[in-house]
Amino acid sequence: MCGIYGQIANRPAPEECGLSIRHRGPDDAGRQVFPIPGTGLSVSLVHRRLSIIDLSEAGHQPMTNEDGTVWIVFNGEIYNFPALREQLLAAGHRFASRTDTETIIHGYEEWGDDLLPRLRGMFAFALWDGRKKRLLMARDRIGKKPLFYHFDGRKFLFGSEIKALLASGEVTAKPDAAAIHDYLTYLYFPAPHTAFQGIRKLPPATSLTVEAGPQGELTMRQNSFWDPVEAAGASVPPSRRHAIDKARDLMDEAVRIRLMSDVPLGIFLSGGLDSGTITAFAARNSPQPVRTFSIGFRNNRHFDEIEYAGQIAHQFGTDHSVLNVDAQCAEHIPDVLRHFDEPFGNPTAILEFILTRHMRRHVTVALSGDGGDEIFGGYVRYAGAWLAQKYRALPPFLTRGLMARLSHLLNDDTQGRHGYRRIREFLESAWMPQEEMYLQWVGYFSAEEKRSMYTPEFAAQAETHDSGDFLRELFRRGKPLEPLNRIGYVDLASFLSGNCLEYADRMSMANSLEVRCPFTDHHIVEFGLSVPFRWKFHAGQTKSIVRDAMKGILPGSVLRRKKMGFNPPMPEWISGELKPLISELLSRPAVERRGLFRPAAIEELLRAHFEGRRDHGIKIWGLIMLELWYQMYIDPEPGAPVEDRLRELKAREIAEARA
Repeated sequence: MCGIYGQIANRPAPEECGLSIRHRGPDDAGRQVFPIPGTGLSVSLVHRRLSIIDLSEAGHQPMTNEDGTVWIVFNGEIYNFPALREQLLAAGHRFASRTDTETIIHGYEEWGDDLLPRLRGMFAFALWDGRKKRLLMARDRIGKKPLFYHFDGRKFLFGSEIKALLASGEVTAKPDAAAIHDYLTYLYFPAPHTAFQGIRKLPPATSLTVEAGPQGELTMRQNSFWDPVEAAGASVPPSRRHAIDKARDLMDEAVRIRLMSDVPLGIFLSGGLDSGTITAFAARNSPQPVRTFSIGFRNNRHFDEIEYAGQIAHQFGTDHSVLNVDAQCAEHIPDVLRHFDEPFGNPTAILEFILTRHMRRHVTVALSGDGGDEIFGGYVRYAGAWLAQKYRALPPFLTRGLMARLSHLLNDDTQGRHGYRRIREFLESAWMPQEEMYLQWVGYFSAEEKRSMYTPEFAAQAETHDSGDFLRELFRRGKPLEPLNRIGYVDLASFLSGNCLEYADRMSMANSLEVRCPFTDHHIVEFGLSVPFRWKFHAGQTKSIVRDAMKGILPGSVLRRKKMGFNPPMPEWISGELKPLISELLSRPAVERRGLFRPAAIEELLRAHFEGRRDHGIKIWGLIMLELWYQMYIDPEPGAPVEDRLRELKAREIAEARA
């Protein structure tokens, strides 16, 4: 796991580009510059290394082939590289290291772009072919590893994080109003857009090539190399029993191949089904006791699962550690913003930052359970979608009329328990077509809310498209799947890729920790999407295939319990330590100065939340992150740095508590 940067331009990349992402690779740094004859351009490749496999100098990057015609910078892990290496050795290639990076170089020499479907793992890389004057970039199937780029026809820049592109001096930090329009719907930025004009995110399972012409002109092309919907339709398990057995075998294998490491490795053990499954198979495949880590909150035990984590650790004899922390957030917000480079509305990122910072003191690699819910039907909303199919069969006067109107009588519970909200959202939208219903469930600010919030000036810039079209297009692509598996695919391509895996990467790499996610293995994804939904949601239980696969392996208490999720204590944050920040950042004068929203609309949103009429906690968080991002990245003459202002608010809160 590393950080990469590069550019094709009329000057070499400045040193600041690599320094800006040194947290992604504190162990080594490398840089190479290649003139492109006859064009006036040069190619720069910059690398920051976090050493995981082959810790020797042979793993230094940028790395080249024997004759120096092919060079690569690579971020990620290729888990099937030993098998690929054997094939390449048999074909006559010679290796100078034990790294997976070198396997990509020789694989490209042997198979060209057809190498990409052969790779099993998480990756983002850029490979320069000097003979063809061609740059090949690619990102893994699920989007575990990030890759951003800028192309204006005259120059091309890419990097693991946006900050590296901004450090080049070639890109100006300007907000993209249309992308912010999408952010307010999803609280993340769907690929290919980012918060910045002119900076794009390469979608998952996509390759990008840039070729230099004889006059220095650059041409760019993109291609997709994997379609999970097509792959899932290739084979359907013949029976539920077969599906259970195959799920167990695939999960076992996915964990086993991710134990490969030359540095200490641990497991994030939340106490839930997914992390318990990973722990069970890691223990089975490791010759030594595996290390497991759980997080406990000193100031709010309601949000941790250490009791169940302890049961799993005891059963498998792990070397278990409980990291007790204070679930405070304000002091970490600058770190979250700095490592995302753009607003990010999922507050779980704070917990991920805290957890990975503590884990990095003990291990360099960690296994996580991300992906299991999307693939095997673990979210409560999947049960809701199943129920909605039956609800739509009721008379329209009841579903679209009476029940939808009565739903507005339900007030939200703003104490972190969302039962009333879920019932209200179900009654309001379950009668709609599946994609529209789902957009209502997973969206935050609706089109109507945004329309009422925007100033006329911002609306003219932002409302250039319908933000819901992103999900509607995914539903269209997923049409060959059965209806409820289609929702799993949409979540995989949106929520998992653009939200969960984003914060897992940024927060772990902020602390120089590599996180591997066995459930995102593409063999598991293809299989999971092929399993009939009625086998996943079985006898009233979500994720039933995994529960049955792990019977007799995991403790019964873990198999029976409901999903809790890795959630922060948002009610306490909003009504406690964040309240002074909210009062300042979302005050009428502050909102007027920013010019995006109508102050009266923001005041009504805050009033509805603090009076307990609607739970707007996540929306408030999203607005705070947006305003702080503007102050950190966009304002030409910012006042006190964001960190100083947050420290001042924290000191004021402590002083008031002592008084």
